[in-house]
Amino acid sequence: MKPRGTRLHGVVLALSALTASVGCRSLDRFNAEKPAAFCGDIVGATSAPESAGKPPAFQTGLIPSGSPPTLQVRLQLDTSSLSDRPGTLTSNDAGHGICNDSPLFDEAPLRAIPELLHDALSQLEFGQGHEHDLFAWVDSTCKGTMLVVVSLLSNGAVEVRLFKPAPDLPPMTDQADLSGFGLFYLQRNKNGCGF
Repeated sequence: MKPRGTRLHGVVLALSALTASVGCRSLDRFNAEKPAAFCGDIVGATSAPESAGKPPAFQTGLIPSGSPPTLQVRLQLDTSSLSDRPGTLTSNDAGHGICNDSPLFDEAPLRAIPELLHDALSQLEFGQGHEHDLFAWVDSTCKGTMLVVVSLLSNGAVEVRLFKPAPDLPPMTDQADLSGFGLFYLQRNKNGCGF
């Protein structure tokens, strides 16, 4: 019979190895260089009870007034550059979006925010199923710089959250000038997104 200390030491080593293997899971499977890409639509408004009032419109500030609530993005991702320039973002709204003839994003490089690596915010956990979350800046073609949060999910999909800043404006302001938030759910497509 092994001494109790030896058994306990073996259990600790086994748990450490298991934690290390899960914690160090490679993110290489999320690489998507042309023609492969992560493609997906903006997520629609959530349902809410009538007593809660109108549900939030997740496309506010990202889609022109009177337009169908659709917007697609394409994300090319390079996991070897997550702390620098992790990829590019392109949208499919040229000619009918808030930037008129230009798409909102046109191969716009994501720029990581290195200062966050030294802040408690980098330790923020978005919940179960998230393998890695990163914050970055991305420049639109006509609406300035936006904050983007990219979440790499354990099921192989990617979530993109866009935060569009704007000054405090009256309620009757055109959608294109309002601040906005958009959530996109993206799936890998080895042949690209078609735009």
